Amino acid sequence: MRYAGFIVAVVLLAVAPGTAKAEDKAKTIQGKVTSVAADSVTVANGSESMTFGVDSTTKIIGKGLTTKTNEKAVKGEKLTLTDAVGSDDRVSVTYMEAGGKMHATTIKVTQKALTAK
Repeated sequence: MRYAGFIVAVVLLAVAPGTAKAEDKAKTIQGKVTSVAADSVTVANGSESMTFGVDSTTKIIGKGLTTKTNEKAVKGEKLTLTDAVGSDDRVSVTYMEAGGKMHATTIKVTQKALTAK
């Protein structure tokens, strides 16, 4: 009897139409950062430029950021977006669209901008 109930549940899940809207799915873009503010980042991919909202739920990943975060923590400070990401950095942004706005869920710094020494 339990086995039959399991089969029915599997069939219902397989037949049920997807309830997620297209705008609920995460998307990813790669490009060069053109500007950074405390609550947003703008990324250019070819001729297309996209601005993403950033908040405390946005995860920022990149080489050396753990060290930078720990250094800030010793001083009683938090790592900010402008500490982690700069203009001309190459990034990969995973984002969600909601209400016509794009929210970055993850920003991965793939290459820091070269600086003159």
